[in-house]
Amino acid sequence: MKNKNFLSILLAGFLLITLLWVIVWASMESNVFIGIQQLISIRWGLATLVDIYIALTFIGVWIGVMENSVIKGVAWTLTLYILGNIATLVYFIYRATKSRSFRDIFIPKIGL
Repeated sequence: MKNKNFLSILLAGFLLITLLWVIVWASMESNVFIGIQQLISIRWGLATLVDIYIALTFIGVWIGVMENSVIKGVAWTLTLYILGNIATLVYFIYRATKSRSFRDIFIPKIGL
């Protein structure tokens, strides 16, 4: 692979596999709905959920800017709300495969 972002893609892929493994591992103990109920039963759990959903909203807006599309931004934001950082890593890998440099992954092209 001659992509200059190969290491970024490799790292994001590793993080994606790790995240998926942890989700499967946690699911073997209880389902996600029981976990959410337990999480929101304490203030720090609720604060953590608010924190992550604020971050996911920000990432969704960033994706909308990167794709120059409100519709894609909203669609990705909803996907982020459902899949969390699985979607973030998938989008990062997608951008990294299409970008010429590491900087291009994060900054939209002007004039598109």
